Amino acid sequence: MRLVVCLSACGLLSACTPEPSAPKGQKGTRLVVAADGLPFGEEWRQDFTFADMDGDGERDLITAPPRKSKDAWPRIFLRKQNGWEAITCPGGSRNGFPAKDYNYGGVAVADFSGDGKPDIALAMHEIGLRLFFNVGTGPCGPWEEQANLPDGVTQFRSRSLVSADMNRDGRFDIVFLSEAPPMNANTDATGGIGILWNETSGWRVQTITGSEGLFGDDLSIGEVNGDGVPDIAVGSLSDIRPEFLWLSNGNGEWRAASAEGLPSNMIAWSVHLIDFDNDGKDELLLGVGGAPIYKNGGPRVYRWDGTRWQDLSQGLPQVLWVCGATAVDFDQDGRKEIVTAEMYTGIVKVYGQQPDGKWEERQEIKEEKFSQVRNYKVRSFRTKSGEDFIVANYAGEAFGTITAWLWQ
Repeated sequence: MRLVVCLSACGLLSACTPEPSAPKGQKGTRLVVAADGLPFGEEWRQDFTFADMDGDGERDLITAPPRKSKDAWPRIFLRKQNGWEAITCPGGSRNGFPAKDYNYGGVAVADFSGDGKPDIALAMHEIGLRLFFNVGTGPCGPWEEQANLPDGVTQFRSRSLVSADMNRDGRFDIVFLSEAPPMNANTDATGGIGILWNETSGWRVQTITGSEGLFGDDLSIGEVNGDGVPDIAVGSLSDIRPEFLWLSNGNGEWRAASAEGLPSNMIAWSVHLIDFDNDGKDELLLGVGGAPIYKNGGPRVYRWDGTRWQDLSQGLPQVLWVCGATAVDFDQDGRKEIVTAEMYTGIVKVYGQQPDGKWEERQEIKEEKFSQVRNYKVRSFRTKSGEDFIVANYAGEAFGTITAWLWQ
């Protein structure tokens, strides 16, 4: 697997493959369902990611274990020409994963060991962080759990993590975020943002000072302030802590950006750092939820100007319960479209940005079979031939699915 520098939505030096330009004359006009081979029935929460798992140059889909599953281990769906293909590993139990306790949560893929093969990190609800190295030759592994992680990490309550080279040393680190604490927990002294540093001497954990008590279900790595050092965005689920952006100082420390310019009582189910205006600095895309009385729910875009936030959300709905959100330049005109999924309606919407900066709705998709389940994430990737895919996962109390759309 060849790893390259990917910016913005993928994170700095994350486990991405290059995004090719769309072929000329194939700009497309709409999203169409392209979910053949993806699972239907289990509770697919919390997260998933993309990486080339079989060395064919195409990004595949890697998910955390589904909730309450009898087959509770990470799942890999290979991207093939005519759809998706769940890997099966004849002669190997659990698709090559060791017999361990698994649960739903977050997943990140990168070459953590430096051997040229993708490895898998999990942040599992009520279980903690685990890291599996691929000691085989393909997506069936076998996968070997690493026993040298710091004790504080393996027991950390999280279901959100990302991989990125946070100090530009060529090694992939892991950034993780605390999930919501139990009702009787002391939220003032626990959790927050952590970094698992991948050093030549082993793994070292750092908790970001000032983030104690912060919790959420999404993370993004990008570059906001132009210093070339990765910044961290978190989907804070505390409406009294809108600390969505943590800026680096270049010396291994981060501080929360001011909330000036943001509406009050915001929470973010999803968060992305994406360069909307093509100036080399990322903007903040949020999937915002909260009480309708505050009229600040829906997709939101903000630019950090160094002292306060500038709202770039003109035209986006004031009240709309969305969870997942992503952004893709579908038609290759230099302006990215926003794709969102509503929480319990089965509705997916595409918004386009006009030359004056205002957003307007371009497409609505209604999936009736998803109308009683919650969306958790919406993510995007581009194939090596330049096709853009949107992937979303859903879960209720007894049913869920992963689905995908292709821009055509």
